[in-house]
This record gives sequence, structure tokens and C-alpha cells, in this order.
Amino acid sequence: MSFKIITDSSCNLSEEVIDAKDLQVLSLAYFINDVEYQGYVPGRKFNYDTFYNQLKEKPSVRTSQVTPPQARELIEPIVAEGHDVLYVGFSSGLSGTFSAVLLTLEELKEEYPDRKIFACDTLAASSGQGMLVLEACKHRDEGKTIEEAHAWLEANKLKVCHRLTVDDLWHLHRGGRVSAAKAVMGTMLSIKPILRIDEEGKLVPDGKAKGRKKSLDFLVEKMAEAVDTSASSTVYAVYSADISDAEYLSEQAKAAKPGINTEIMRLEPVIGCHGGPGICALIYVGDNR
Repeated sequence: MSFKIITDSSCNLSEEVIDAKDLQVLSLAYFINDVEYQGYVPGRKFNYDTFYNQLKEKPSVRTSQVTPPQARELIEPIVAEGHDVLYVGFSSGLSGTFSAVLLTLEELKEEYPDRKIFACDTLAASSGQGMLVLEACKHRDEGKTIEEAHAWLEANKLKVCHRLTVDDLWHLHRGGRVSAAKAVMGTMLSIKPILRIDEEGKLVPDGKAKGRKKSLDFLVEKMAEAVDTSASSTVYAVYSADISDAEYLSEQAKAAKPGINTEIMRLEPVIGCHGGPGICALIYVGDNR
């Protein structure tokens, strides 16, 4: 019997893909000046330009994880209908969402002992999480068991590499990633931090560069050193506000590593709140993180 795959809105997959792959999506929330919005709403045409232009004005912004009641509301009817469930979730190193959903899944295991219920903490975010969700779908569609799909995710998730930079340190300061002094000094000197998601799924420093172009070149250099095209030839260039940065990353990545395919993706709003309108990232499969 096939199984249902559940993820959350941080996976950065389009509604077209979500529908085509028969995915169920839990939505994280964000607040701008205390007005609540959902990260994913089926059927909504999201205006990215309006959202990121709002962030440029530096309003009051915060985000909210999925809660256990929200997880139960979506997942229990699926299990009650007789489906097995695989949850492929946002990194526990960046959000409490995975822990909240896992709590619900453990309760459902007791209430529905005949159902197979598995969860994978991807330790990934954005299109990195999305890559793993799509791999789970591939296993399901090829007729693999839920155990086989889960085992593959656990064995391979740390091969998904994320490196990113931001244009404005203010957003990182607000989120507690850099001090106020570093944010002011870095902005004055045009210092751009390079960050990566580490083996614990946390966002950590990975270097710095003077100026935007050099920070983007750094991302390409690291990708060229680590990408494993035998595992996946797709490299995602993820951006928030300025597509020209992602286009530059895409062109430079293909020049640095002939044979790769690049896909340009817009960053969903919940993660976008934390990095601001200047986020740009390369996400790919490598030997390790």
C-alpha cells in the first residue's frame, strides 16, 4: 500500500508541485506589525514583491511554528482513513516545528497502532528540504515501502548543502544572529556574511566577503568544490527580492561546474522574514555539509 507524504511550508515547493506530488502541507505563520499571515495557503497567489518591499521598510516581524493541534487537525484524518504517513520536516535546528509535529505523531502511533507513521528531521531548509521531499515522493511513486523511503532520507539528508549570504545585516541582528555593533560596522564596511546550515541543522557562519559580488562568488566557489553531480545535477539558486543575483549565481555556477542544471527559486516568506530581502543561496547535493 502506498503512503502519504506530509511536509511544511518551509520546503519552498510551488503549489503546482505540491498538487502534482499529492503532498499535504502544514503552514508556519509570520507576523508583520502584529498582523498574522500563513506561509502557505492553497489557492493563494502570493505577491512576493509586495512582501519583500514591506521587509525593506524594516517593520516589526516575527514568525510562529506549527503547533501540535494544527498538526493533528491535518494528519489525524489521513491516518484515520487508513493511510500510512511519512512526515518530512523543517530542520529542528531552526524551528520547533519538527518537535511539535513529532509530538502529535507519537500520540497518533498509540491511537492508531496498525498504521505506520515515520518522521524525518531533514536538518534542512527551503529548497534543501524540498529536495528531500521530492526524493521521498520518487521512492513512493517507484513503489518503494515507507520504511525504504524513510531509511533513504536518513542516510542521505546530510548530503544536502546550503550556503547563503545576505545583503543587509539588520535582519540577522533582529533575529539574534549578529550583534548590533557588528551589524552597524558590517553595513558601513559593506561586509557580507556567508552562512551555511551545519550537521545539526543550525545556521552558522562560514566566512565573509567585502561586497555583494564577492559574497556571491564565494557561494559559487564552495559549490564547485563540494557538489556531487553523480547524486544530483540540480543546483538551486534561491533568492528573496532581486532575481538578478540569482541569475548571476546560476550563470556562474554553470560556468564553474559544466554539466549541472540550475533552477532559480523564490524564497518563501517565513524564512524570508529572518534573512530579509537580500538573501541569496545555493543549495545542492554534496559529499557532506
